[in-house]
Amino acid sequence: MHLIVYMHPSKDSFNHAILATYREALKKSGKEVVVRDLYRLGFDPLLTQAEYEKSLMNRYADDVAKEQAYVEQAEEITLLFPVWWGGFPAIGKGYLDRVLTYGFAFELENERPIPKMAGKPIGMIYTTGAPSDVWEKGQKQWMEHLFKTAIADFCGFRQVPPLHLGHAVLADDNERDCMFALVRAYAYQFPSFRER
Repeated sequence: MHLIVYMHPSKDSFNHAILATYREALKKSGKEVVVRDLYRLGFDPLLTQAEYEKSLMNRYADDVAKEQAYVEQAEEITLLFPVWWGGFPAIGKGYLDRVLTYGFAFELENERPIPKMAGKPIGMIYTTGAPSDVWEKGQKQWMEHLFKTAIADFCGFRQVPPLHLGHAVLADDNERDCMFALVRAYAYQFPSFRER
């Protein structure tokens, strides 16, 4: 199963069109696809003190345990989101904080991480309003390095190279068609497709 964790509030957004294109490409390739649309789910991004303390004892809130089950069952995962203020939308950051918890995604031994995701492939498709050439002058490398080291490597995911789609807000139809083609091709970047 391919899990898509989607992080945009508007059904009329370019991100939503990307989601539809990507989901269709995955389905055409024979993959079962599950989309967890965090805004439609009403996912609460707030990690409370009580929840944090319980998570240290491997006790999780029902909504978190449900999302963890999807992550556990997934053969591969894609995070799909717009970049806001240099990173994930707040709901997406909250998802990572609450779902990829100690005891589930990693453990610690002498304060060193012990990853638990066992090489599960994870990728990300993300959009920016800035054109690609502007974004690639430093911000892109910083964000993708942070994702790789602080999330993927820390939890033991195998990172599929991210797909950045820039100039998303002002792109014309031809530019968007090119981006949709990149999104369809991205479905085949995951190891399970390359091994067929």
